[in-house]
Amino acid sequence: MKNKKKAFTLTELLVVVIVIGVLSAAVLPKFSKVIETRKTTEAEELMASIRTEQEKRCALDKPYIVDDISRLNDIVTNPDTKNYKITLQGTGVIASSKGNYSYNLQMPSYADGRICCDGDDCAKLNKNYPSCQGFTYEPSPDSCAGTITPVEPEPIPCLGSDTQP
Repeated sequence: MKNKKKAFTLTELLVVVIVIGVLSAAVLPKFSKVIETRKTTEAEELMASIRTEQEKRCALDKPYIVDDISRLNDIVTNPDTKNYKITLQGTGVIASSKGNYSYNLQMPSYADGRICCDGDDCAKLNKNYPSCQGFTYEPSPDSCAGTITPVEPEPIPCLGSDTQP
């Protein structure tokens, strides 16, 4: 009896390699989209933390921090992370992406807290952010935004028992 060698032919190996190539070409773009979308979660969490801190300041009749993000260093240890650059605005915050996709996540108003997306690659993300073009939001109070100085109310005299009409 003749011994038969069990092995794959060159044609079979080529077919397997081609099938793997086709499958990876279909899956890799979706995988990179999922990874980029996961990165947005980092920005959302950071923006929410900044919003909470700014609204605490507003509740204490202090203006928002608008010029120096290092004053929020308990929350934002590094405003220039691997994935985003965080920038404060007068009444909101922007997270600019640094990856392969080009977009900015914006929270135009701390009082409103909603996030919109601006940029060419917003549609490529797996999240449905509204476009910042024409985005309507609840503006932050002027007293918190630092655009006007809060005015102390005039004291109202108490009417005691001896001053009743």
